[in-house]
Amino acid sequence: MLQLATIFQDGMILQREKPVTVWGTGTPGATVTAEIQGKCAGVITDEQGKWRVVLPALSASEEEQLVIGSGEETIICRDVAVGEVWVAGGQSNMEFHMRYEKHLKEALKACPNRRVRFFDVPEVCYEGQMEEFDYSRQNIWRCATAEDLEYFSAVGYYFEKAICDALNVPVGILGCNWGGTIAAAWMNPETVKKCGLPWMLDYEKRLSEMDVDVYWKKQHHNPMNDRGNLFADPFTEYFMPRTPSEEEIREFFTHTPDGLSDYLEMMQPQEIPGSLYEHMLKTIAPYAIRGFLWYQGESDDVPGKNILYKDMLTGLIGDWRELWKGADIPFLLVQLPGYDRWLLETEENHYPIIRECQEQVADTVNNVYLCSISDVGEEKDIHPKNKKTVGERLALLARGHVYSAEAGSEELLCDAPRAISAERNEDEITLTFCYAGDGLRIAGDSIDALKLYNDAGKELPYVFRAEGDRLVLRLAEAEAHLGSSTERDAEVEMISQLNGDAEKSACATVTPERIQIKFAQTPWFLVNVYNSAGIPAVPFEFVC
Repeated sequence: MLQLATIFQDGMILQREKPVTVWGTGTPGATVTAEIQGKCAGVITDEQGKWRVVLPALSASEEEQLVIGSGEETIICRDVAVGEVWVAGGQSNMEFHMRYEKHLKEALKACPNRRVRFFDVPEVCYEGQMEEFDYSRQNIWRCATAEDLEYFSAVGYYFEKAICDALNVPVGILGCNWGGTIAAAWMNPETVKKCGLPWMLDYEKRLSEMDVDVYWKKQHHNPMNDRGNLFADPFTEYFMPRTPSEEEIREFFTHTPDGLSDYLEMMQPQEIPGSLYEHMLKTIAPYAIRGFLWYQGESDDVPGKNILYKDMLTGLIGDWRELWKGADIPFLLVQLPGYDRWLLETEENHYPIIRECQEQVADTVNNVYLCSISDVGEEKDIHPKNKKTVGERLALLARGHVYSAEAGSEELLCDAPRAISAERNEDEITLTFCYAGDGLRIAGDSIDALKLYNDAGKELPYVFRAEGDRLVLRLAEAEAHLGSSTERDAEVEMISQLNGDAEKSACATVTPERIQIKFAQTPWFLVNVYNSAGIPAVPFEFVC
């Protein structure tokens, strides 16, 4: 019997200007043909009845029909559009639905918009999960209507709407994400072994300490594995729309359902290296796409393992590109914003490590670009509610780097300003930035998140001025870099008493000590240094 892979259905969007792969199953040895826009291709099914046909590149259009035929069997996919398609991957901040987004009411005013569509890949991490639970709300192509907008990834929606408006073509997002997941789950396990062996060793250790048969028997009855209707999850519904107080959080957790605590203490199946790569990502590859959006990293902030994130993310990008057979498919990364603590956490996070790794990947891996959202984090909530800014910044990156030929002849400023050098002249430090555009701008009377320290760790006061692509910092007191005058005088006097007046004279003219310059190097911060495109600067650190 002729069948299409689930992603091929009414209302889908196909990628323009690239060969389009369509696949499914049928009678072994039968001929299968596919036709759209007057272009046709055919193939013979293999011994298992599997088939894969590749159509020539298509032009942007709407209201097409994809016709699949084999013998007397025919499948017709109607209301098919051709435009731009991106995969939106990651954890909860990419999954974060429009249902909870800060600007939902405003966004609904733009509905319906049939040129903006979304496909939500079912959250499945083991064989048989689809059959154990009701997934009828997922695996569906949806249009941006008042009824369906709430199902969209918020980051994905604002990205695709901005691209649709800029390029005047239909845009689709394939949402392939799962809250709270680690990078290892989205990778080929062999890659995890090469890029992040401690992750794999930790999994193997946990596996050796359990009865695997008993574990999986329990997982098949685990209500936490019912991912078919995320809006039915009390935790999601309570914590995503707003940021509860500490008292409200404690009250919520007093109502944990009986027996759920047993499952919470277990290893969750979606933590298994390769589980989401195998059961989610592979189900949509190699559906023709333009590129990937990636917003993840919070769950990889595990002491001792977070330093592996550069290699892990590099390996993940390679795995994803390999599935699509495209070594240079664009990858747009969202750098984690500032954040302190969420829920009842007591430990400080180490996100500066993750952010640095993300920046290093963008610097070292071809066709990878970094999106700065360092001005829209929330101190006490790991899920910032403003996803409009995130999606639109990603769209700007895509327009500048992926769609540059369509963005017009004038170069588009789309990258975040980055400090590339620090030069010191006595009590004045000049920071030079790339991607400043027409000049740096400071939103306010002070520079948030920028601190100067001496070698003793004492914070030094400074004044500043912005001059084009430079930020000039001057110590507020000529001797600020030496500590307070009282401290310095006491030090000089002590040395004088030990070594005589000659030594005192030499000490008084000693070269000033080093100054540490730290920008957004703490867990929580809000950046207010922008380029002329309104993009906030990325974290940096210098010693001079």
